[in-house]
Order: sequence, then C-alpha cells, then structure tokens
Amino acid sequence: MAVITIQFLLMKIFEFKFQKICFLEKPQVRRYRHCKHHISQVHEKKTCNNKLNVVLPANGNYLSTTQLFNHASLKTAKWKDVDFDVFCLHSRWNKDEIMKVLREETRTFTIVRDPVEVFVSMFHFQDPVREFYGVKDIHEMVNLIQNTSASALNKRWLGFVGRNQMAWDMGLSPDIFEDTETVTKEIERLDSEFDLVMVAHRMDESLILLRHLLNWPLQNVIHLNLNRRRAEKRLPSLSTDERKVLTAWLAADVQIFEYFSRRFDERVAQFNQQQSSFLMGNLFNFNSPMKIETQLLRKANKELYKRCVLQEVANEKLTGKFKEHNNNIVGFIINEEKQGCDLYAMSEPAYLKLFEHLLLSRISNTSTSNG
Repeated sequence: MAVITIQFLLMKIFEFKFQKICFLEKPQVRRYRHCKHHISQVHEKKTCNNKLNVVLPANGNYLSTTQLFNHASLKTAKWKDVDFDVFCLHSRWNKDEIMKVLREETRTFTIVRDPVEVFVSMFHFQDPVREFYGVKDIHEMVNLIQNTSASALNKRWLGFVGRNQMAWDMGLSPDIFEDTETVTKEIERLDSEFDLVMVAHRMDESLILLRHLLNWPLQNVIHLNLNRRRAEKRLPSLSTDERKVLTAWLAADVQIFEYFSRRFDERVAQFNQQQSSFLMGNLFNFNSPMKIETQLLRKANKELYKRCVLQEVANEKLTGKFKEHNNNIVGFIINEEKQGCDLYAMSEPAYLKLFEHLLLSRISNTSTSNG
C-alpha cells in the first residue's frame, strides 16, 4: 500500500514549476504506507530559477496547530513578503486565510484515511500519546473510551492531537463532533473547497487523479515507498468489538472518510468515462483507463527502485539528508551516483531546509536589487 508523504510534494516542487497549489497535510495520515510524493531530477539551480516558494512558518514545520490557520501568523517570518506558490505543511484548514497567502487561484487537495487506522497508528507510534491518556496500549484505550464520557476524552495531546484527528485538521470544532447533521454540513462545505480528496488505501488511483488535476506527466508521480513501517512494528490487531468502539468514538472522522470515499468512487468513474475515448483505437483492450494508468505507474515505480535503491534499512542506520525522526520506519540507501535518485529518498527536514535557504535567497536578492 502506498502513502502520500510531504516529501513527495516537496520533491515535485523542487523539480518542477507548476500552478500554485495547496495541500492540506495531516501528520497522522501521512504515515500511511507508501509514497507521499516523488519524481525526476533537477538541481537546486533549476529550482531557484523556477522561483517556487513554499509557505514556511518562522520556526518549525507547523503552520498552525491549536487554532485555524491565520495568515497573520507569518508576520514574524523573515520571508513574510515573498510571493508564495505552495502551501503544503501541516495546518488547521482555513481556506480564506490560506488564499490570502497564495493570492491567486489555487488547486486544493488533501487526503483521508480509515479513521480507526489513523488513531491506532498515532497511538501506537507516539509514546507520549499513550502517556497522555494514561494507558499502556490501544486495548486499554478502548476500555477507557467505553467507561468515560466522550466529552471527557476530547482533550488533545499538545493541544492538537487526539480524537477525530482528520476533522480537527480540516477545521471542525470538537463542539460539533456529536452533532451528525452539523458535521454533514461542514463536510459539504469542505467538498466545495477541495478540488480533490484522495484516499490513502487507494494511493495509486489518487496519484493518477492528482496528476490529471495538476496537468502533470506520469513521471511526476513516480515515487519510492517512504515512511513504510518496519515489519516488527506492525500495528496491534483489534477485535471486532474494539473496532466498533473506536468507530463510534471517531464518528465525525468516520463521516468524513465515508463521504469522501464515495466521492472518490465517483471521481474514478468520471475519469474512466472521460478517458475511455482514448482507448477506442484498441478494441481488444478491456482494461479501464484508470487501471491502465495505475499499471504504468507501478511499472515506473519498479524501474525507479531498481535504478536508485541499493538497500532498504531501518531509519536509525540512515544519515544526513535521508534520516527521518521516527525510527519505526524503513528508509533507503540510495545510489547517489545516479543523477536525481537522492531526491526520491530525502527526508522532510532536508527538503524544508532547502526551501528555507531558497526563501532566504529571495530576501537577499530583493534587498540587493532594491539597494
């Protein structure tokens, strides 16, 4: 299974110039097994020439956590006056404020994942989350949910991590989590605000829809399977009853996931209908346009892996620009003699450092020209 990671978008930004885009990233969703985004090769010089500016906070890698995003939060950043192209770091969704930063018509997209998987993954890989709730594992957490009022468990670790994480990241207030009708209205609003909502367990199809939305070539969505969980770190299994308890407790996220899963089915059907005319020349080709494109993507991914990857290793064995913060995942030792291969496996912090340097160079060049 693939996963869409922030590195994927950052790599695309690093390599290509395209229309302005906005991707609502969800930290707990991005760990799905996969890819979160990757493609060909171009050097930093080309990136600078392309003038692609990523919205970065003054410090860290979160644009907002406890509050909805507000463009005024960038006022202390050295690069606050730069003309930004891409909004893709974690924030709580607030479209009007985000558009004040991007200033132009922008393609918007995000991703959803099975809510139970989101919570269990977050709970399993973040030791402080378990400590925050005062339990040792997900089974004890289920018991706690069964014996505690829902509102009492609305508290959030660090003020922004907890129940109904997708709803929280999409800007919904915990005050409406129990109100099915109000959540439905909010979901319909979100549907009107996003050009595409991808689905984690259907990543290949999601990337095909994304490439058509952004008018990218197929090569622009090939990737390595970053952030893949180590085999010995598999998620704990849940009983049917435990899953039912979590599903009920995460009702707002379940509404979101089920709604956008249906919308995704509609998007795929629409894609197949629109693209089917291109297959009329081959009367013996019974595969759908989506299946054909996903097969091409998987083939290209295998070729990329063969060309670039020397070895898969635990994250703690990686160094420099390839090392992530989480040692529960697997990374790649890359053949750096092959041009561009390093871009497919670089960590999120490494990409953020590149784009911070780029923003600082913008400021320096502007000051020099004005002087």
